[in-house]
Amino acid sequence: MQDEETYMTLNVRSKKRSSSQTSQLKCKDYSEMLHRYKILLGISGTVNGILVLTLISLTLLGLCPSEWLKYQEKCYWFSNEMKNWSDSYGYCLGRQSHLLIIQDQLEMSFIQKNLKQSNYVWIGLNFTSLKRTWTWVDGSPLDSKIFFIKGPAKENSCAATKENKIYSETCSNVFKWVCQY
Repeated sequence: MQDEETYMTLNVRSKKRSSSQTSQLKCKDYSEMLHRYKILLGISGTVNGILVLTLISLTLLGLCPSEWLKYQEKCYWFSNEMKNWSDSYGYCLGRQSHLLIIQDQLEMSFIQKNLKQSNYVWIGLNFTSLKRTWTWVDGSPLDSKIFFIKGPAKENSCAATKENKIYSETCSNVFKWVCQY
């Protein structure tokens, strides 16, 4: 019986040592895990910082989507198919843009350079019978000091450009078009 008590005492002491050794091992494991966690946290923060800076840069640069061209602060998309003026207008609206509004001769030159052909192209200008004036799709009137419209100004007239000039055309004609935003 005395041997049994000694055995139990030794066995308990042995277990106590094992649990204290285990505690030391756990502490070592925790500090190692904490160190790894800090490294991963640092890497994650760095990656997030890079992503935020990239997003800010793209926003400030004002990049255009693929297949769109950038000129000054605007983006332009040139169609390859043909539609009437109303369908062209709707197509641009569906892409969060509008038919081309030409501000000056420099912009007109950029457009003509990128058309690469001499056919008519719809722009965002039409003759409104209510106002009896040529009006851009944003509601602003045409400045006749900058652009002259060749052809009659009558109901159902829309504007198309060709070779640095703007022409009055029947809105139901089908031409290519330019979207802008």
